[in-house]
Amino acid sequence: MNYALTLSRWHKVAERINIALKEREANVKAAYTATAISPWNKQGVEEKAAVIARRAADDLALVESGAQAVAVIRAALAVRNAQLGISGKLAEAEAANRRVALYKAVIDGQKADMVRPDAVRSLPGELVGETDSWTFTRRAAVAVTLQTAEAALVEALREKLAREQARATRLLDEVADLNREKLEIDVPQELIGIAGLAA
Repeated sequence: MNYALTLSRWHKVAERINIALKEREANVKAAYTATAISPWNKQGVEEKAAVIARRAADDLALVESGAQAVAVIRAALAVRNAQLGISGKLAEAEAANRRVALYKAVIDGQKADMVRPDAVRSLPGELVGETDSWTFTRRAAVAVTLQTAEAALVEALREKLAREQARATRLLDEVADLNREKLEIDVPQELIGIAGLAA
């Protein structure tokens, strides 16, 4: 049966089918490889085994049909996504978000107790653990964090951060809008229930 759904809904349909198939796959494996009985329980074994085998065969057929349907849905989504440029926009948004994370880390990493390299020489001797040359006292293990990022760089990163955040948001909004596009796909009758589609 043909359904015209949005791209985002097709993703959900494929996900639902896959979830249902995992349960059916487990049933098939259990039926064909792990059906056990007690040796004393011989009454009606043939009938019980036939019922188990019949259910397993039905589940096997459903798994085969469902796997093919998911492949068709994903292939159709891939083609449509490529036509609409969704993958490219997602890649651009990911790159923008990566830059945002880096800029934010550098900006947030600037601390008040950092020391500019040109100010290190003027730090008090007690702070850095210096001793007189005639004593054998060990230097204290004091460390200072250098402020290697110039103020202009930090300000430029703030501007880039705002720009890249806006860019990533815009791209993801465009992707959300594009995912509202409709796509028509034929879903086999036996999968309509597990796909969450109305008959």
